[in-house]
Amino acid sequence: MTEKRKKNKKVLAAASLLAICVTFFAASSLYFDSSKSLNDSYLNLSHFNPNATLNYEIFSNGEIIEKGNKQFDKSGSIKIDTSSYLTPEKEGKLAYRFDIQSGPQQNQTDNSAVNFLIKLDRKTGGIEYTGSGLAEFSKILVSDGSNTLETSADWAGYFAGDNLFNTMDSKNRNLMKLAFQNYNLQNDGDVDREPPVVEVLFGDPSADGVSDVQARYSAAMIMMTEQLSAVMMQQAFIIGTFFDAKMQLETQRKLQELMARAHKDYHPSEQICRFGTFVKSLAHSERAFELDMRALNKALLNEALSVQHDSAGEGSKQSVLNRINQFSTKYCNPRDNNDSLDALCSTLTAATPAQRERFNKDVDFFRTIDGKLTLDANFADGTLTNEEEDIFALALNLYMPNSFDTMETNDVTENPVSQYNARRHASIVAAAQNSFINIVGMKTSAPPGQATVAPGAWPPNILPPPPPAPALTENTGWTFMKAFIRELGLPGMTDAEIHAYLGERPSYYAQMEVLTKKIYESPNFYTNLYDKPENVDRIGAAIDAIGLMSMRDRFDSSLRREMLTGLLVEDALQTHIESNTVRIFKNIQDEQPTLRN
Repeated sequence: MTEKRKKNKKVLAAASLLAICVTFFAASSLYFDSSKSLNDSYLNLSHFNPNATLNYEIFSNGEIIEKGNKQFDKSGSIKIDTSSYLTPEKEGKLAYRFDIQSGPQQNQTDNSAVNFLIKLDRKTGGIEYTGSGLAEFSKILVSDGSNTLETSADWAGYFAGDNLFNTMDSKNRNLMKLAFQNYNLQNDGDVDREPPVVEVLFGDPSADGVSDVQARYSAAMIMMTEQLSAVMMQQAFIIGTFFDAKMQLETQRKLQELMARAHKDYHPSEQICRFGTFVKSLAHSERAFELDMRALNKALLNEALSVQHDSAGEGSKQSVLNRINQFSTKYCNPRDNNDSLDALCSTLTAATPAQRERFNKDVDFFRTIDGKLTLDANFADGTLTNEEEDIFALALNLYMPNSFDTMETNDVTENPVSQYNARRHASIVAAAQNSFINIVGMKTSAPPGQATVAPGAWPPNILPPPPPAPALTENTGWTFMKAFIRELGLPGMTDAEIHAYLGERPSYYAQMEVLTKKIYESPNFYTNLYDKPENVDRIGAAIDAIGLMSMRDRFDSSLRREMLTGLLVEDALQTHIESNTVRIFKNIQDEQPTLRN
């Protein structure tokens, strides 16, 4: 190769240094223009934003031979003279490293950057380039003025190329352009483009020894690693969100399970409410019958002791006359004694149905007491009813057929033993009649309840409005017992029939009859046991409680039975005790020494 040819080749190679047109807001170009003389060789960057800044470094064989910082002029151009680096005596590789900061653009808050590295082999004239900062997959156009080659940047905006002029026409290498954009070269200056993303500067500042793999893929791998790390962090956040959602859903499910269990466990059934309603007035009724027992016991004790102003206060004769008069006017049945009581029962020969209902009730325990669940009796209110009179007459016939004669003062002082014996007899009678008094007291009418309005069972804001709650004449448990008795009987059972069976105000005995017996005769009781286990347990507890109350009544009855049994045994042994006492006393007297005067 001649010296002149070698010189021309270097000039043409330098002339091929690139013109770069990157899509900012106005297209730009970078080109190297060469005339016949080397002194006219230069690099020209034109059509850039006037605010852009160029940082450049020039390397020769890996050493920095020039670097600087320049501001684009008002026309957006910068011209760099490269003639001194392309002289014939210069050999080796020449590299240009450019960092173009576009400056703030309209509607942007950051600067756009384009970085590229151009390497020139001054011996062979081969040119390589690499860079970053383009939009992804941007077109790259290489032109010699007449022919154009097209390639593109990768997804990260990186670009590279080598052996640039191997296919170019050597006679047209005095003007070469390398454009990076998505339009052809003719429209570069007229088409607005989004600026490329500012990327990290690529390449070794020396530009020597940089492999093709490093130039093409290292930065992309770095960015990929960074992207994967970011994605992994996002995935960790997503997985954490899944865990949070899982815990939240499990917590909500647990709360819903507990809520459902609470609704199931603490929702009372109709059956348990029925027990609670029925026992509403039981304690009140028990206190009332205890008061009736005391009143009846006091009245019978006054009769036994012939208290002044009592029917037996004038002695046994007057007491017998009073009883005969009562019998002949109220209890005498003319058909008794072989239809021969007409003379004694003259006032009852044409008796009304109400009068005939009372015949022989002074001796008929079943019709007077045992056959009824509730007695129309209240011995504490000071008002005498027919049933109270019948009960008192029956008690006198059972326990006091004869009254004591009135004793004078001298009789008491002369024979006090007779008074003692009379009181002893009265105590035995009082103990015997105590069972009768308890039976009567348990069957006396319950006290009246207070008027009220039935509590509603509807939510406060229910639509349409529910019917008004019925007014209750008496707010008592036995009010609901009457409705229950109607369920057991015929659907058309009247109130009068219910009152005849249960009583107008059911007694303690009648209420216990319903709680301990009648309630279990209803089929609904057994179907209502098909309920939540907790409600079944509550029903069992209610049954046990009622059973305990019934057992307590039976225990009190057993105590009375034990006392009566003891009295019967003592009365049966009384004769033997007296005879043995006399015999023992006589033997003691016989064995004592005779006292001598």
